[in-house]
Amino acid sequence: MSLSKDLENLKYVKDIFSQLAAGRHIDASADAEWWNALQGEHKDDYAILFKHLGKKLEIDPRGFAYFNFDEDANQKAAQQVALLFLLILDKKYADGADLLRFTSWILDPVFFAELREKNKELLVQEKLDSDEAWNRVVHKAETLGFMNKDDSCYTMMLPCWRFIDLYQDLSDNETDNAVVDDTNEDLEEFVEEDDV
Repeated sequence: MSLSKDLENLKYVKDIFSQLAAGRHIDASADAEWWNALQGEHKDDYAILFKHLGKKLEIDPRGFAYFNFDEDANQKAAQQVALLFLLILDKKYADGADLLRFTSWILDPVFFAELREKNKELLVQEKLDSDEAWNRVVHKAETLGFMNKDDSCYTMMLPCWRFIDLYQDLSDNETDNAVVDDTNEDLEEFVEEDDV
């Protein structure tokens, strides 16, 4: 595929890419010109170009096309990094650490070994139990600027405020649910006592 020559043949590429990248579909009846372009003689060129852009074009013979986001590697990596930090924060909170002083924490190999042991089942479910998968997520967090590595230890950087906020929101939700559960239990006990 000669890129400049073939891009001339893909006259709807910008419109189609914008539509699909936004999570929308190309519909054979509503978007006839775009659909015909995807089904025409350059259909393989569209698929190859989108693949190089990190997207998988799916064309359903029933008359619609879309990008398959199910296996979006970036989304999966982002979820894994978020999980890593939520586990770190949960352990630090359980250990009595002040969450607002997260930039002063030293995350050494012993800390990470304890973290992995404590969350072994969850890490198996998330396919993060192998050393390779774990190291990949930690490295991704460092690459994204959430952690800084010094020898074998890590420190959390200021962008981790995003995870602190998320952790506190989740904790507040859990506390609210616990209050509702406690209130419901108290009401049930009161009703049972009243019936006696």
